[in-house]
Amino acid sequence: MTLTVQDGIRHVVVTGGAGFIGTHLVRRLQREGAKVTVVDRNAPRVDNVDHYVKGAIEDVTTWSALGAMVGDGPDTLVHLAARTSVLESIKDPDDVFKSNLVGFHNALEYARNHDIKQVVLASTNAVVGGSTTSDVITEYSPLAPLTPYGASKAADEMLGSAYTECYGVRVAAVRLTNVYGPDMWRKDSIVPRLFRYAQGTGDFSIYGSGDQFRDFVYVEDVASAFLSLAESRFAGPVSFGSGESVSVNELVALVGQVVGKELDPPRIPPKAGEMAGVRISLDRARIAGLKADVALETGLRRAWESFLATVEQTVPKA
Repeated sequence: MTLTVQDGIRHVVVTGGAGFIGTHLVRRLQREGAKVTVVDRNAPRVDNVDHYVKGAIEDVTTWSALGAMVGDGPDTLVHLAARTSVLESIKDPDDVFKSNLVGFHNALEYARNHDIKQVVLASTNAVVGGSTTSDVITEYSPLAPLTPYGASKAADEMLGSAYTECYGVRVAAVRLTNVYGPDMWRKDSIVPRLFRYAQGTGDFSIYGSGDQFRDFVYVEDVASAFLSLAESRFAGPVSFGSGESVSVNELVALVGQVVGKELDPPRIPPKAGEMAGVRISLDRARIAGLKADVALETGLRRAWESFLATVEQTVPKA
């Protein structure tokens, strides 16, 4: 997809633009010729962004600074900033609610007060609470989050619905599955943890039987989906992933093939709040024109090559 000025995406605010998905999205926006303003606690990892506001999304002064810097210039806001760790949300629910709920409310208020008509929210299928082997999660599945993280995103979706109906701020809530890809080594998600384990620089354990299953989607496919939804002025929830789920045991075996060694991590008891499975319907995503093109093995090989290159750059030479 190629964006043009006529598509209405001229200047995009990306909260969390220094993070994993945000970095890929900012690069993509720059390639497409859009202006980009990053809001993040950390400086962008991409050079030559048009504006950068340093601050926390739950702090109203961050948004005041953004307004003072860019005024009514932006036409689109992509909201990626959030506390995303499921286990940390169980340990500290107050923190996740402040960041994810107050932070997103601040974003919506900024959009309402500065005539931004399109917001794209990074949500999660954790708002539903998981599926069984035979169940498929759809956008019509009842909201039944198992953790404070899932609950915070469910509440964000409800806020987005209200702002769409009351103020004309169209909010697309993208219920993402497990996103992976190059440049994600600061994250604590399963793929980088497995890579660190394979290289002997980190620990990894399988919770329970390892039969719990997940959908893994490549980060560049996610960036394309966000841009497509912004371009089409989509509103409401839409699930997005690869459409194919694999078990943790299968993922461990596949990563072993990619890295060239058999992996046999220890097994520990399952943790509270972990979903048994994630299997999603892509029917609405297809209607919206979204598609994940990168197969899991291909994406893992690209991610592993990036990981090795990153390690070579950061390890001091003897």
